[in-house]
Amino acid sequence: MESREELMVSPVGDSKPALRTAHFLKPSVSSNGGPGSDILSSSMSLPPTFEPKNWPLTVRFSGWQHPPRKWIHWVDSLQSTFESVWRRVGIKEAIMGSKYKVLKNEDLTFGIAERWCSKTNTFVFPWGEATITLEDMMFLGGFPVLGDPVFRPLEAKELKEVEEKLILARKEIIKGSRNKACPSRWMNAFMNSEREIEHEAFLATWLSVFVFPGRSLHIRSIVFPIAIHLARGNAVALAPAVLASIYKDLSLLKQAIFDLTKSPVGGHKKHHELVLQSPFYLVQIWVWERIHVLQPKPKVMNTCGTILGRWHGVKALEADNVRLVLDSAKEEFIWRPYARFGSNRKKFYAENSFWVLLDHTLEEEIESFIICMRVSELVGLDDCIEQYLPHRVALQFGMDQDIPGFVTRSNDTPEIGWFNYIRPMMDRKIYIASRLFEADVTIRYVEWWEKSVLGYQDPFSKLVQGKRSPMSRKKKDADTDVPLGFSAKCFSALHRNNGHRTFRNDETDQNGVLSSPVATHKTDDLMAMKVAMLEKIENVNVVGGPKRATRDAKRDNGISCFVSSADNGTMRKRDLGMKSFPTVECETSVRDLEDATGHGNGIQELSMAHHKVHPSRADGESTRIMDDKRIMDLENRISKLERMLDELKRPRCSHGS
Repeated sequence: MESREELMVSPVGDSKPALRTAHFLKPSVSSNGGPGSDILSSSMSLPPTFEPKNWPLTVRFSGWQHPPRKWIHWVDSLQSTFESVWRRVGIKEAIMGSKYKVLKNEDLTFGIAERWCSKTNTFVFPWGEATITLEDMMFLGGFPVLGDPVFRPLEAKELKEVEEKLILARKEIIKGSRNKACPSRWMNAFMNSEREIEHEAFLATWLSVFVFPGRSLHIRSIVFPIAIHLARGNAVALAPAVLASIYKDLSLLKQAIFDLTKSPVGGHKKHHELVLQSPFYLVQIWVWERIHVLQPKPKVMNTCGTILGRWHGVKALEADNVRLVLDSAKEEFIWRPYARFGSNRKKFYAENSFWVLLDHTLEEEIESFIICMRVSELVGLDDCIEQYLPHRVALQFGMDQDIPGFVTRSNDTPEIGWFNYIRPMMDRKIYIASRLFEADVTIRYVEWWEKSVLGYQDPFSKLVQGKRSPMSRKKKDADTDVPLGFSAKCFSALHRNNGHRTFRNDETDQNGVLSSPVATHKTDDLMAMKVAMLEKIENVNVVGGPKRATRDAKRDNGISCFVSSADNGTMRKRDLGMKSFPTVECETSVRDLEDATGHGNGIQELSMAHHKVHPSRADGESTRIMDDKRIMDLENRISKLERMLDELKRPRCSHGS
């Protein structure tokens, strides 16, 4: 890591730039010329509509198993005897987590996989990068970061003899079950048998079914050395191996989704079948922990003991369009969800920031966290080696974000990849941020992201020149805004049932669409709505019919209009860094346009107000004057809207006469 003075701004755009000492993860780029084309080329090719049920794609999740009662009983029967060993090697929480059942939501898994970039191993959203990290493997999966590699061989004669016994037992199982080492038959052979290798057989079952499953569910001989090491109290670094398998599966699923875009329109589409072998349920839990609007009501933490247990048997929320929800989750995303449970990991999430001296007395917990923040190679089973780039998602560790630099691969062999993972730490000290600290991004990162990655022309238009609100990034429970991708009726019913959010009757119309008096909003709010309604009219009247649901961001000095032509015809606008605009029912009639602006003459009044857009400033400074190009563009759009209004009024006047 490195520390230096930089001009920093909130990643949400709700603060004025401030010069301060910031802390970054290496490597970073000191200019705006950072690599961006790799993200753009691999994350933007998506099927035209988000309808996974209609895609010619079948996915089987072999690593997403619901634990049978027999397995739960086996865990409980061995816990009292071997819990101390499980704790010593760091797998106690992972084993207990195998008792939980996570209900699958395929729309959510497809939606998040759409945003995966296999070149950076990150999710690339319109609002930034995020990814599943080693920290997530520790907290969600309970897997250890430290220990020996998963490919460590058995050297002692005694250990090799144990492996031979397991191999012989597997052969006996295969003879009676059609050449497959069926887990059920394996458990029948070892559970409560008091055989000397029962613990090793138990761990082999856990590894084969819940950690490193194959294409088909069976006991894998490749995990026998790992099981034997763990049973003898030798720690194995399972977290990097599991994360490597998840990265690999995300890339496979993203490629399968990308292949759908190559099918000719209206032509025969080849059906794809895919088997994902990683514990992919952790991807869904990752989304639930970080994106509040997609989060169902979890179980109480105290009753389940682990974070994964919060989601045992919890039914997922159903979104009309997960793609829209994820793409508009900028203010919903929780960068450091586990800081809420800081009492469990006081070293990770202290009340105050601190520096750690890197010496021979480094605590294991701190060492694990430092490895989570360090670029490395992740070595898994089956020759799986994936690159780990936490410097691209520094905000997830409470660190500030700069333009990420390129990292050369060290993956020629598993041994080389592992040496890269455990290489000596070069820094003399490491900065650990406070658990409540909200990190920022550099101004040049904002410019790089907008121009190089998304191609926007005005990267600073969305920055509100005001004081930062500490609660601006968190969605309040009292917020009655219906998120993009959800229908108002569906979202209201779901949250009414699980107690997450509620809507007052006087806030919705007969169609379940949120409404409130528009006349109380400022001129710039009405201005933004006018542009948004122009977009809606263009979609319906000019083209000749409603377009599919799209998200179009029009940035004009801090104003962003999101237009969605879903089944209920709703249109909503959110002002970045400012209060949310009410959802309005949008129809292609003059009366609705007049009602939306408060009165029939509202359109004419708005045309006189386009010379200034007024993002509020806490210091009372005057508003910014829009540049000539933006003024001309907005004037043209307003004129176009007025011409359309004249055309709509003409039939109505003729009918009245």
